[in-house]
Amino acid sequence: MLIAIEGIDGAGKTHISRKLARALTASGRRAVYVDKKDLSFGDRFADGRLALLKEALWPSSGEPRQDLLGTRFYLHLLAAWFAAAGQYFRRQATRDSDTLHVMDGSYFRVIAKAHLRSGIEIAALRGFFTEAAEPDLVVLLDLEPHMAWARRSAFKETEIGRWDGFTGDPQEAFCAYQQQVRQILRALGEQQGWMVVDQSTMHNDTEIVDHIIAHIAGDRGACGPDRDTQNRRTAATRDATNGGIGTC
Repeated sequence: MLIAIEGIDGAGKTHISRKLARALTASGRRAVYVDKKDLSFGDRFADGRLALLKEALWPSSGEPRQDLLGTRFYLHLLAAWFAAAGQYFRRQATRDSDTLHVMDGSYFRVIAKAHLRSGIEIAALRGFFTEAAEPDLVVLLDLEPHMAWARRSAFKETEIGRWDGFTGDPQEAFCAYQQQVRQILRALGEQQGWMVVDQSTMHNDTEIVDHIIAHIAGDRGACGPDRDTQNRRTAATRDATNGGIGTC
């Protein structure tokens, strides 16, 4: 079962994902944290290809201030990465269907940023990720961008919005850019029934994790809506938006 923790850059996705996996384990559940950028099949050939793709997507040398390759170039690379992740989780499910996998994000933020940058419709963007793993539960860590900015000492060029035309003061550019990303994620969350954690009223990490665990243990069961429900919501989202997100 897959739980994805979503949010803007700096929302705390990785930190909460790790803490949630540990807390679930401590409560008696079988749970593991999965870094979406660090997948391993235990196969030399497959893992070698993933290593090459990882360096292309998240270069160890850092990012330039501008991109000359365009949105669709990276969309195809990211589609390949998340297709591999989908294959990874399908293999895990056949081996142990009772384990909860907690991942720090999914492809939804990719869609939000690509929509902002290129204007490609949401439905068309989702078409790039048909082979990706669909989370059984998505938790949106909702946070004001200025609060996210204060949490970290450094952000990448893409996180500040430089590749999307946001210039000037880094903090102002970050907040303006991430606010637009946030609006799209919130719209997606409302349409698809995500769990939303309002971090303006829930500051303590332990409180956030306990809140998520209580949700998992509640009337939604161990992993949120079933796959048929997810598929219906996805179809409804496409119909309702006519391929776009109204809030942006």
